[in-house]
Amino acid sequence: MKPSEEIKSAVDIVKIVSDYVQLRKRGANYVGICPFHQEKTPSFAVHAAKQIFHCFGCGVGGDVFKFVMLIENVTFPEALERVAEKAGIPKSQISDLRFQKLDDGQAKERAALHQMHEFAAQFFAAQLGGTAEGRAAKAYLADRGLRDDVLAHFRLGYAPSEGRALARKLAEAGFSGELMEKSGLVVTGREDVRPQIPNSGSQTSNFPSQIAHPKSEISNFRSYTDRFRRRVIFPITNESGKVVAFAGRALADEQPKYLNSPETPIYTKSRILYHLHQAGPAIRKADVAILVEGYMDCIALASSGVENVVACCGTSLTASQVRLLARYTRRVIVNFDPDSAGTAATERSLGMFLEEGFEVRVLALPGGLDPDSFIRKEGVSAYQRLLERAPTYLDYLTDRAAAAHDLSTPEGRVQAANAVLPYLAKVSNPLLRHEMAGRLAERLRLDEGLLRNELKRAAQTGGREIQLQPEAVALKASPAEKELLWAFLESAELAAEFLPTMERCLEGLPTAGIFKKLLAEYQQEGNLDIRRLEDSLLPEERRYLFEVQFTAEEPPDRKRVISCCNALKLHRMERERTDLQRAIERAQREHDRETLSRLLEAKLQLIKGLAQLKQA
Repeated sequence: MKPSEEIKSAVDIVKIVSDYVQLRKRGANYVGICPFHQEKTPSFAVHAAKQIFHCFGCGVGGDVFKFVMLIENVTFPEALERVAEKAGIPKSQISDLRFQKLDDGQAKERAALHQMHEFAAQFFAAQLGGTAEGRAAKAYLADRGLRDDVLAHFRLGYAPSEGRALARKLAEAGFSGELMEKSGLVVTGREDVRPQIPNSGSQTSNFPSQIAHPKSEISNFRSYTDRFRRRVIFPITNESGKVVAFAGRALADEQPKYLNSPETPIYTKSRILYHLHQAGPAIRKADVAILVEGYMDCIALASSGVENVVACCGTSLTASQVRLLARYTRRVIVNFDPDSAGTAATERSLGMFLEEGFEVRVLALPGGLDPDSFIRKEGVSAYQRLLERAPTYLDYLTDRAAAAHDLSTPEGRVQAANAVLPYLAKVSNPLLRHEMAGRLAERLRLDEGLLRNELKRAAQTGGREIQLQPEAVALKASPAEKELLWAFLESAELAAEFLPTMERCLEGLPTAGIFKKLLAEYQQEGNLDIRRLEDSLLPEERRYLFEVQFTAEEPPDRKRVISCCNALKLHRMERERTDLQRAIERAQREHDRETLSRLLEAKLQLIKGLAQLKQA
């Protein structure tokens, strides 16, 4: 039997595919979201009996080897070995497979690059504790709270300042100059280096002679310069745990602060998430991932026990990374730095997550701290409490929009809605989009029907803003407001008695500006003169002021004024109850029992107050 047939008979395609795609049983088959094209409704199927997969959306299909080739972007021989490893077949039993692999030129090159990166990772790790420079870097990391076991777990290392240390070791190990250049570990044409005798403290493993070129490069290594110099090194691994790239952090003021490997045949940075290989099981178990920006942020959280964390690899989040994460979960908490760049990156990421059907929450840490700094200052328990209470993306965006715009005006409310709408339009589920539109309309005090209609249009046409004019969403003055305005213009006594008691009831009312100016006028002048007020009023306010004076009926008496004031108080309390209910629902989602208890008590007292007011 051929090696491929032996391996195929030893594995279950459902189990292999489940490592990458969330599958659920449907009849005799298993279905899930296709990892090879964007879709909202599952069209990807795995046939357990026939051991094949097929997507009814994009048409791709095949056996277990074809799936691994596509999902891992590897050659057929490499896919054979990957599947063999997953099946637990000892490498000693697949020597013929290795031979077959080396017959493939592309696979041979990739294998050599993987081995070169493993060689480099061991070299950098040895430098961290084996040289004076490395020990200084290790002391720096210790000051950042990284213990020896953390350094070992994440395989951190150090790139020495001498510019050809790694190039020399690679040449001595027999790696060709062409391969060294393709790896991105060395560069050519730089002469600003200091020759140095090979450091005896740099110990690395021996690598297979089948990729070595004993006579080719040892005398020519001086034409190459190490890409990473005088930097702490963070190895970057793929989903299989193989080192495919590095990131180097400067220890002093060198720029750039972080230097990353270029893209190579084994590394495409837009398709890699830092720490995913180690975090994958924890993400699946918790069914949620925490996404941070930096390597140190990721290490700080993971080493503190928050294991379901991954980081972008020195680049803005990409759609490929989002789809990669979707193989493990459809729930994510974005915890980028709270500075302006981090906030912009957060908002960019939300759209991509929503397009892929993720449930998204956002954690913005207080005090302007990044996750690494917060953990060191406040501890992991404080971080976990904030993590549990992280608001939904809708609450996060609405809070930011509300802070940036004046919600007391129709223009401000429309601008705030326009800031949130592009994200709601990306929600593919119509029922969920409908519910969120209702929550947004309630928060911004917009007409729910108008907003939902505009949102539906935007979702269908790809529009990014609602087209409502401020006049269309302007709140109309209630009869109680108009009657009170008329009463105060006609009676200085009623104005003196009731105007000062109305302040708490005015928020959000279209006539709030008029009443506040009437009160200020009365307090300063002792009477109300429309001519003095007219120039300070907005056009809409002037219209209300003059219209009420043309009412044919008698102005309201004291009893009617009391009734109108109670109507405004009732409106305010109903609005407060709505706000309380929204806060209660948030506390329930965040499992915040202390806040929930306080809010429920406040709601009970408010209900009692409403009952008393209605009986008055």
